[in-house]
Amino acid sequence: MRLFEKYQILRMIIGIIKEIKNNENRVALIPEKAKLLTAKNHQVLVEFDAGIGSGYTNQDYELAGCKIIQSSNEIFLTSDIVLKVKEPLESEYKLLNNKATLFTYLHLAANSKLTNSLLNAGTTAIAYENVSPDNKNFPLLKPMSEIAGKLAPQIASNFLQKQNGGLGVLIGGTETVPALKIGIIGAGTVGYNAASIALGMQANVYVFDIDEEKLLNLNNNYPNANTVLSNKQNLNDILPLMDVIINGIYIPGASAPKIIDQALLQQLKNNCLIVDVAIDQGGSVENLTPTSHDDPIVNINQVYGYAVPNMPGVVPRTASKALNEATFPYIEYLANNGFEHSIKNNNEIANGVNTYKNKLTSKPVADSLNLNFSPLDELI
Repeated sequence: MRLFEKYQILRMIIGIIKEIKNNENRVALIPEKAKLLTAKNHQVLVEFDAGIGSGYTNQDYELAGCKIIQSSNEIFLTSDIVLKVKEPLESEYKLLNNKATLFTYLHLAANSKLTNSLLNAGTTAIAYENVSPDNKNFPLLKPMSEIAGKLAPQIASNFLQKQNGGLGVLIGGTETVPALKIGIIGAGTVGYNAASIALGMQANVYVFDIDEEKLLNLNNNYPNANTVLSNKQNLNDILPLMDVIINGIYIPGASAPKIIDQALLQQLKNNCLIVDVAIDQGGSVENLTPTSHDDPIVNINQVYGYAVPNMPGVVPRTASKALNEATFPYIEYLANNGFEHSIKNNNEIANGVNTYKNKLTSKPVADSLNLNFSPLDELI
């Protein structure tokens, strides 16, 4: 059964939680999409001020037919489906239960505490980043990867400025001062968009990937980019020449590989700035751990690392709209059909299920955390 074919509508209670991660201003459901659900007689519960960071008031949601709820606990207790943007934080683990299906970004491969909390609570959890028709294309990850990729050079430029602690250098240089060298690891959605913006800033851009077709595609659209086959020798030879390194490696469901190990880290240029977009999945830089929007930069030996796991949260209006355009068809399908029908008849949603009936149903997560794996089709 395809995603958009005719379905039998069930009445569901759908809950929207206010994000509490540092400077996370996105919202999982915007009013115009909520209105489409309430028009189908679904009840949408929205935590007080959940949309305020993205510019949506409580009144906006009430006009869309939603009910404003004062506590996240009440939403988890009464909802059939709970929508979030980011994974539950430790203070939210106590809210998890075996009634509400959780639909959000999870990135469990780098988070054993959350994984065990979901399993212990018996929570059915579907990860946005794993929803896929073929485990190669990830429609709910793509819009946020596009935004994070476009933000990465912009963020680097900001932190290279003197008043923000940088050396006081301009990415594009001038007629007499050379442009900075920016190395981008990965030519997927993050890397492609990072390269686009970095080239627009007139940087000298090097893009690494193991997939020659991705490199060729990027080069066809951006002939000024230097494309390099990613291997240990090329990385060791070229990355030490870079002023900025952007990492956009993503391995579906699994921990990100440590591309920049301690030995390579010591070879990088003094004051090199690394923007690790893959930090959600554990990151690709040894000893670089997640930072926050309030305290985004850390010093690692002679280099600097930016490892904020919710980069799109700084552009919440754009990001919330883009996220909703991607997620809403799946939210609507789940609401209209219920969880069991959805996973039996929709392969894309089934591929996104990470935990179900106290079992871990994602093999990459199980392998990353050394936990037992249970195939979903054996549980339904």
